[in-house]
Amino acid sequence: MTATTAPEQSTAELGTTRLSNGRVLSYALGDVANNLSFQMTSMFLMIYMTDIVGIQAGIAGAIYAITKVWAGVSDLIAGSTVDKANTRWGRLRPWLLWGSTPLAIVFVLLFSTPAGLSPALAVAWIFIFDALFQLCYSFVNIPYGSLSAAMTQDSVDRSRLSGARAIASAITGVALSAVVAPQFSDTTADGVRLTFLVTTVVLGAIALGLYLICFRNTREVVPRGTGTINLRRTLTMVRHNKPLLVLCVGAFFLLSANFTMNAVGMYYARSVLGGAAHYTWLMLAQTVGTITAASLVSQMTVRFGKRKAYMVMASFAVVAYALAFLVPGGSGSLFIAIIAWLLLGVGLGGTNALMFSMQADTVDYGEWKTGIRSEGGSYSILSFVRKVGQGIGGAIGGAVVGAFGYAAGAPEQSAHAIVGIKLATGAIPAVLALVAGLVLSFYPLTADQHRSLVQELNQRRARNAAVDQGLDDQAMTPVSDGRDLVVTLPAVGGTGTVPPVVTIFAQYGSGASVIAPALAERLGVPFLDQVFSHDVLAAARDPRVATPNRWGRFLSSFSEAGSSDAEIARAAFQSSDHRMVMENTQALVSAVRGGGVVLGHNAQAVLARAVGVLHVRLTSPVEKRTERVSYLTGLPADLALERLSHDDRVRAEMSIRLHQLDPNDDTHYDLVINTATFTFEQAVEAIVDVYHRKYPNHPAGADHAPVPTP
Repeated sequence: MTATTAPEQSTAELGTTRLSNGRVLSYALGDVANNLSFQMTSMFLMIYMTDIVGIQAGIAGAIYAITKVWAGVSDLIAGSTVDKANTRWGRLRPWLLWGSTPLAIVFVLLFSTPAGLSPALAVAWIFIFDALFQLCYSFVNIPYGSLSAAMTQDSVDRSRLSGARAIASAITGVALSAVVAPQFSDTTADGVRLTFLVTTVVLGAIALGLYLICFRNTREVVPRGTGTINLRRTLTMVRHNKPLLVLCVGAFFLLSANFTMNAVGMYYARSVLGGAAHYTWLMLAQTVGTITAASLVSQMTVRFGKRKAYMVMASFAVVAYALAFLVPGGSGSLFIAIIAWLLLGVGLGGTNALMFSMQADTVDYGEWKTGIRSEGGSYSILSFVRKVGQGIGGAIGGAVVGAFGYAAGAPEQSAHAIVGIKLATGAIPAVLALVAGLVLSFYPLTADQHRSLVQELNQRRARNAAVDQGLDDQAMTPVSDGRDLVVTLPAVGGTGTVPPVVTIFAQYGSGASVIAPALAERLGVPFLDQVFSHDVLAAARDPRVATPNRWGRFLSSFSEAGSSDAEIARAAFQSSDHRMVMENTQALVSAVRGGGVVLGHNAQAVLARAVGVLHVRLTSPVEKRTERVSYLTGLPADLALERLSHDDRVRAEMSIRLHQLDPNDDTHYDLVINTATFTFEQAVEAIVDVYHRKYPNHPAGADHAPVPTP
């Protein structure tokens, strides 16, 4: 008998060095730089066009719409271009250096429209420089968003990077509104254009400095894994992917609602609430709501499922928009408006997080339905639809306030104009958000369906791996449990049977490290040890298995609730997971060609339908396992329990994340043994006995010395 273990890899090869806080902060500062320009245009460009440049609201909305749609096209152009760079600094970081200066220049010019231009030239100025801004922004933001996936494969560090980025974005939005919003109190004052010129020059200079810090203090250590997007294959997948189509339609209406309100939010604060500075309080309330949503989404998903949770969160947005419309007006209404924006943060943060979680599920569905897996292409489709929704929303906002007689620069608006502002801020977005929720009621992919199709994908991958190794036409021993995948060679002697294979999943401290190799000896087959030892998991440094703690989970969920433009990074993360699944499947099928006892490797998922395989789970009460871990490691009981809990959690989360299979669910096993009531030798004997009773035609294993029990 031979023993097979996972190949050793050095710490350097695994990239196990945890990212320093300074490196995480430097990455987050890059998003501060991004949002100094992006949020400036999202929040204030519309009112700048109408109240300072003098462009009619309807025309301003049309510009907003066209340039946002163009932003979606720019993202696709940038996404297909940035990977072509190959410098000593990497593929992504150089774009922060090359693109930041043109971006800052165009940003300043966008908010520096000269006085005295004719209406046509003023429109042309804004349109040209907004279009250039969107293009430059794509060539900085796309590589920046992808950089986190290139900096680390560690799930904990990914959460730290994404969470830090989201927090930086939220803080930037509130701080920017505090600085800029008061400048719209009187847009007819002398020198207002100069004020905006100085403001944007300062913001642009700060952004350049932050981009430089991000460039200098980040590193690319992970090869890009998403590959080139094949548009034809992606469209084929999308055409047959009903869940993705429904999700995109819902995203269109939801983003239209958000940006209808977003485009005219400053009008609302100044004309309905009575003060431009009130906008800062609204932004702060929305940020608090987004943070609240981060803590609610995971529990709601477990309780209601993603579709229902999405609809519940969308209802928060509907209520928030309706409340904003019903605010009577005046500074006394500020508290009610703050409540509305708080609820809006919950609704938008929750739906945004769920949208990207559901998007990941539709990638699996696309592969299951069409055989085409396209993380990058699928995420790009959603990103483009979101940008179109943003543009349409801005156009609606501008058209409505213009149609109701908004008077640019006027100290007070007519009652009719205020109705238009309230319609654009509240009533119309409420209808659009309601439509978004109703659309998602047709989302056809339930949690059980997704879990089932992922299990089928696991079976396909295992079968394909077996076919690649020429095992598809081997003789099979008939079995009564529906298993039909042959992954092992026929036994010597032409009996038509296959060598035994036993998979073992064990809770830490249940004795698997003794039982599994002894079982392999008894059956006369190789032993395949788990890839990640308990010591590795205790250190939580391996980039393929590290999972976030409570704070890391919060950061991860907050990052999804607060971010809307990191689709490529998400695609890279998911592509990395898929590649890990495929590599593990190939390696596992190859390792058990001649039979084997497999500890870990998610083998109960990969070999679920393999002929002649017995799936075993070893468990034991927590108190007994803690005692064993303490004995084996020398740790005091409290630290042994902490290590045990961490080990169990990491292994379970890996299986759920990669295979949609809860390894602690006993229905996935043929045999579950409580090793607190068996000696280790008895456990081995029980497994051997059950194996031969289930598969009686297999040759008996050799007798060996008793198995030691500590």
